[in-house]
Amino acid sequence: MKNKIVAIIPARGGSKRIKNKNIKLFNSKPLIFWTIKAALNSKKIDDVYVTSENKTILKISKRFNSKIIKRPKKLSNNIIMPDKAVRDAYLQIKKKYKYVVTLQPTSPLRTTYDIDASIEKIIKTNSDSLLSCFKAHPFIWKKNNKFFKSNNYDYKKRPRSQDIKLFQENGAIYITKPNILINKNNRLGGKISIFEMGFWNSIDIDNLEDFKMAELIMKKLK
Repeated sequence: MKNKIVAIIPARGGSKRIKNKNIKLFNSKPLIFWTIKAALNSKKIDDVYVTSENKTILKISKRFNSKIIKRPKKLSNNIIMPDKAVRDAYLQIKKKYKYVVTLQPTSPLRTTYDIDASIEKIIKTNSDSLLSCFKAHPFIWKKNNKFFKSNNYDYKKRPRSQDIKLFQENGAIYITKPNILINKNNRLGGKISIFEMGFWNSIDIDNLEDFKMAELIMKKLK
């Protein structure tokens, strides 16, 4: 059990912006299929679980060869962060793993390569947790009373965008040592590293526009 690894896919049934988002057809397959497929094709992951309170999501996930865990309803509202659901699922599994990989089903363009390369990185760096990001070059402004001011740069000495070295969390991959997840109730903690993904496969589907864009990109990539 040197580096035994489990992937947990948290998939809540309710969705405000897109009805039944996690099982809505995305390029002819339920959205969650693409995350299950990427995880099952991984050479690094030993077990793949979907955790949900929704019977239809669990039934579909099982059909696509994922193991399933019934999520308590108290961890299923839109206020609860996925961390608690993943922690609950891990404790229900009752097996020991070196790492827990959290894969949200709203990142269908994340690939098996991304998953395996991120696992290799957390092992190589001996980090306690890891998150996937993409390189960002934002010039951020924030409200200051009625007006606005630059937040992360001096507009009087405008830097080149490539000189602002920032990374934006994309929600696609989180890897955590179990003790961090259990004791901190958080997918991130301790020594944290990042895995850089491309901008176009970093889309996290939150609304219908995201859904259509991600679907179009997948078709183009194929």
